[in-house]
Amino acid sequence: MLISWSSYEVARQSLNNEIEENTLPLTSDNVYSEIQQDLLRPIFVSSLMAHDTFVRDWVLDHEKDPNAMIRYLSEIDRRFDTIFSFFVSDKTDRYYDPKRVLETVSEKARRDQWYFQAKSLPADKSYFIDVRLEPEDHARLDIFVNYKVQDYQGNFIGLTGIGISVEKIKVLIEKYEQRYNRVIYFVDKSGQVVLHGQSFNRAMNIRQQPGIGPLTTSILTVPGGSYQYRDQGRQVLLNTRLLPEFDWYLMVEQRDHPLQRVLYMTLLKNLGIGAAVSVVFLLLLWLTIGGYQRRLEHMATTDKLTGVMNRQAFELRFLLFQRRRGSLLTGTPVALAIIDIDHFKPINDYHGHGIGDRVIQHIAGIIQTSLRRTDSLCRWGGDEFLVLMPDCDSVQALARMTTLSALIEQSPLIFDNKTIPVTVSCGVAEHQGKEGVDALMNRADIALYQAKQRGRNRAEKWED
Repeated sequence: MLISWSSYEVARQSLNNEIEENTLPLTSDNVYSEIQQDLLRPIFVSSLMAHDTFVRDWVLDHEKDPNAMIRYLSEIDRRFDTIFSFFVSDKTDRYYDPKRVLETVSEKARRDQWYFQAKSLPADKSYFIDVRLEPEDHARLDIFVNYKVQDYQGNFIGLTGIGISVEKIKVLIEKYEQRYNRVIYFVDKSGQVVLHGQSFNRAMNIRQQPGIGPLTTSILTVPGGSYQYRDQGRQVLLNTRLLPEFDWYLMVEQRDHPLQRVLYMTLLKNLGIGAAVSVVFLLLLWLTIGGYQRRLEHMATTDKLTGVMNRQAFELRFLLFQRRRGSLLTGTPVALAIIDIDHFKPINDYHGHGIGDRVIQHIAGIIQTSLRRTDSLCRWGGDEFLVLMPDCDSVQALARMTTLSALIEQSPLIFDNKTIPVTVSCGVAEHQGKEGVDALMNRADIALYQAKQRGRNRAEKWED
């Protein structure tokens, strides 16, 4: 049963990893590439219009011929096969479309606030995108790219742009959902769902959606990433990607994969067939081998003198930590400290190796009392210890090691009515990027050398 379950978990995790690391990002990239023309092309066309010398000259010539602008917009629609193009003059407040002068905009009118919002954009932002009713058909929503038009001195003289049919984008989303068997939608920087297919039936802000809600801040503060959450007991894999031109996030979700059910049914079958055999086998394994195996594991991973992790166990712990850190992209700081007993050789030479061993045990006990549950202590060799400290940057680690060195100084070893003062020197370094244990230890060792050079019985951190 354990073997069957382990095999199932390995296969399921492998499937999840394949989806999360390869299939889902690839789907996101494909969707982004295919939808890019429909979403980004209007920005390009709007930019061409905003920088067209005809538009500038026509406005600066006091808009003498309104039909010239109407013909220009009509030609834009014909040439670029756009759905709707427009120009709004800042001087006359006239709204031009490919057919006529439609109306004038007013700051008092709620429906025209988009224009004054675009007009007040900061100097470094040339356009903004919004979803609103089409002026010619108030029953239809369009996505509008609103681009600022400036004269040759950089003064605002109007607004031009292109409209994209929301329905057309929704059709594309539904096509991609069917093709890739994924849930696809777009959200803005506030978490509001701005575009989705017909099957989307959740809250319109991801902050209010169960499961994904707690991840919202993480999602909306990075350009993209991979996430996992549970919704109604089902695992959901999510890949996000920022469309910087729109300030929207493309959200591609994969819920329970069809192969997961196949794996689960196979698991049940294997469990049913091998239940009796597995019970007997596990019982025998526990009685005859389990205790011995645990003793072997303890001997292989524990320092015999101090009872803390040995070098091999620490290297494995660091490797697992590094893999987990790389896959989760947590970004939380991790620090490593090297602790070396000051003048340990004279202690050995004067008092003998038996006392030297007791000093090492004494120091290990003090270090252990100062550790958090998440910290890892290792006897690296001789009189040298390592402490791995997750969620701890170099400044915090330095403070902790300074406190530890003071505590050790105040706690001499008392044995056979003898008081043996002991101090330690500490070097601290913070993990950087994907560096291995050797590189991290090398930087911590440099800091340890500095501590010894500066008088010992102190802690120093590695400086760039």
